Amino acid sequence: MRLSSSSKRLVYVVLCLVSLQACASLLLPKSYLLTSITDCVSLVLMISAAVAFGRNSSTSHRRQRNVWIFLSLGYAIESISQMIWMYWELVQKTMPAVSIGDSLVFLAWTSLILGFALRPHIEPTAQQRHIGTLDLVILLLAGVYLYLFLVFPWGYLAVDAPSYGLSYKFLALAEDSILLSIVALGWRNSSGTWRKFYLLLTVIIAIDTVMEYIVDTLAGAGQYFSGGWYDTTSAACLAGMTVAGVLANRLEPEAATDNVETERYLKFASRLAAPVILVLPALAAWSFLDSALPPAVLRFRVLLSLGSMVVFGYVGLQKQGRLEKELADTNRELLDASLTDMLTGVRNRRFFVNSIESDVRQVLDSFTRPGNEEVRNRDLIFYLIDIDHFKQVNDRFGHHVGDKILIEVARRINSAARLSDAVIRWGGEEFLLVSRRTDRIDAHILAKRILDSVGLLPYVIAGIENEIQVSCSLGWAAFPWMKTEPALKTHNQVLTVADYALYHAKGLGRNRAVGLLPDGGESLLYVDGIPASAITVVGPSQPREIAVAASAK
Repeated sequence: MRLSSSSKRLVYVVLCLVSLQACASLLLPKSYLLTSITDCVSLVLMISAAVAFGRNSSTSHRRQRNVWIFLSLGYAIESISQMIWMYWELVQKTMPAVSIGDSLVFLAWTSLILGFALRPHIEPTAQQRHIGTLDLVILLLAGVYLYLFLVFPWGYLAVDAPSYGLSYKFLALAEDSILLSIVALGWRNSSGTWRKFYLLLTVIIAIDTVMEYIVDTLAGAGQYFSGGWYDTTSAACLAGMTVAGVLANRLEPEAATDNVETERYLKFASRLAAPVILVLPALAAWSFLDSALPPAVLRFRVLLSLGSMVVFGYVGLQKQGRLEKELADTNRELLDASLTDMLTGVRNRRFFVNSIESDVRQVLDSFTRPGNEEVRNRDLIFYLIDIDHFKQVNDRFGHHVGDKILIEVARRINSAARLSDAVIRWGGEEFLLVSRRTDRIDAHILAKRILDSVGLLPYVIAGIENEIQVSCSLGWAAFPWMKTEPALKTHNQVLTVADYALYHAKGLGRNRAVGLLPDGGESLLYVDGIPASAITVVGPSQPREIAVAASAK
């Protein structure tokens, strides 16, 4: 990948600093000057790593931005710890057995773990973001709890340097192992530049873990001093983190949002987080059973465990609430998908079957309720709409063009309908519009609006040289059939009347709407022996043959 000029300068600076550290370690004897150079080089390299990761946050999406902020924060905290170390080593010229700098280093690496655990190379789904983040918060709180439980008492409540050092080394090793596992997993499951990014991180953290063990061993034997060969290696690792930050600049997530491996990873994090709450009472009980434990440490651990139970319980409840919400949202989405036509995006017959009984009950209740005799807008109007000569479109231009026509026709019908109306793909090129809370006296107005919306403007389809002209035929009928006897005909019988009206509209020459009512209207027809009056509305003027002049490219 090509680096920007600022990235090149940053890489050049850290490489020079590593070279300076190497030269100082090789050429200078153990001295105050060597210690000063080593500490300053480490501080600048930590700051450079914080800058390298931090500047990525300004060019990333929200999920990645959080990752870079956590990583930058980790090295910023470690820089503060290094300053404290430099104060004791260069100014006081001694090192305390217990230092707040140790707590800051633990917090810094915890921030790094959380950042890398969010996995910047993956763009998860909304559900994965919400639930997975809560699992990581639980694990983060678990790390803080273990530090306060195992390390803090021996440094501040009942000072015991050996116990403090042993507990701190245990947690530091655990953090190193967790971080190494996370980046190694990222290396295995990524590709391209992301794979190089994770490979570099894996090598750096593995080397840093080994060097931490070597330094602890040398310090225990009284042979450690700032500026040895091990500090050159540590400087190289810090420089490598800066290079990793530069390498990840402007990288986009590479995986699909439904990535199976991501699901597996988040399930693992969830299963790992679940037993944490169960560990708290066990650790508290262990403290009670330790007869040699100082009273101050015992009280602190018990109070810490009780408080942590409350905190973990609250986070667990939040997670459960989000799980239930996500489940409800998923069920709604699945239900909506099952009630939606995949091609046109309008409702399907299943929706009609599921909703029509409720609509019918409301209408019948409105017509049978005393005092509603003069109330308008109580009817349920069924409009059956069929695209004229649609077979010609498929035969001449192919089904892919026919599908696009269907999609656009559905959109135009929707634009003519009201928000309370339901547009349903009834089958093939036929649609059903169910108009709720309307009046049969005005039903022809919506019919005319549908005819104009579908047929007034031609259809422009990519890949077709000329515009395509489409019209539709429409038949409608009102439920209830008789206002004075609402239950005389079922809604299915009224639908049959609307279908007959559609058939009649086609017989009259298409591009028109015919509505059938039991009284009034222009002409008398018979539907299954039942007299009905027809109301006819003609569509916009256009050629009777569709797309006669159009041709495919």
